[in-house]
Amino acid sequence: MAGIPEADGVFEGGGVKGLALVGALLEFADNAAAKTDKWVNVAGTSAGSIIAALLACGKSAADLEQLLRATPYASFQDWGPGGEIIGGALNLARHHGLAHGEVFRKWMDDHLHGATFATVKHDPPPAEGSPFSLRMIAADVTRKELLVLPEDLANYRDPQTNKPFDPEGFKIANAVRMSMSIPYFFQPVVLVHAQTGEESTIVDGGILSNFPVWIFDTQAAKPKRPTFGFRLVGGRGVGGGLEHIIDSLGWPVEMGVEIFHTATDAWDERFMTHSTLVRTCAVSAGDIGTTDFNLTTDQQDWLVNSGRDAAKAFIASFDPAAYRNTYGQTLV
Repeated sequence: MAGIPEADGVFEGGGVKGLALVGALLEFADNAAAKTDKWVNVAGTSAGSIIAALLACGKSAADLEQLLRATPYASFQDWGPGGEIIGGALNLARHHGLAHGEVFRKWMDDHLHGATFATVKHDPPPAEGSPFSLRMIAADVTRKELLVLPEDLANYRDPQTNKPFDPEGFKIANAVRMSMSIPYFFQPVVLVHAQTGEESTIVDGGILSNFPVWIFDTQAAKPKRPTFGFRLVGGRGVGGGLEHIIDSLGWPVEMGVEIFHTATDAWDERFMTHSTLVRTCAVSAGDIGTTDFNLTTDQQDWLVNSGRDAAKAFIASFDPAAYRNTYGQTLV
């Protein structure tokens, strides 16, 4: 593959396993055969939305590696008073999630320097597709709808002020928090649907589309640059200390978590079309769990190297002539 200076990128969710996707990005930045210097549009679901948001706001692959290696994942378990068992159980009963998710939201907002979607708007906007360079997936389980953020925010109001949301003025960190509201772990985000006036419960987009590689595809014209998808294979769902908490809460929660992880993995795995396969870099996550929040340095190194190896193999085999988007469009 000759150098591809510009591309679009889509990142799958996977919790702490996302460090492996950063390893793939490092290889794309360093590999002379690809040398992708600019990710024009980026998107993700759940933890993939973290990677996409940081890239869209100017972080490099090297910045992402440094940041995600040092991320205080354990602090995101903000159970509230009483600790993980009492506090988590109370929060689950009251707010339908073990952790409040506020520590994560503030951490994300700090690293994005309070950025709103106005900062990731194309100037001028493209003739086709979204005016925003960053998009992410969430799910409205009340209305049984897939949400593409920020555009679909226009259909909701703020429950605190009852004012309609302005997608451009909406904080990116708040949208990421919606996209990665893992059921039972983070309490869901509640919005008011503008048309009906009813409350909507927003959860992790992975239950509907954990790998939205289709998101930048259009039927009207041939793509000017490729969209590369980065997805995780293998690994475990719940891991680390969270496993025994889930077990202690009984089979309804345990089964619900298992259903969530089945939803995030099985559909994309079963229905990988040709247009998805030819542009997807699949990265092994080994036996690491989504919520293994206390990764050792050796485990972090393994994930990064796994991503680099997968990207190296993908770059060596990628054939631009075989590229197809969802609508069968070839590259210009």
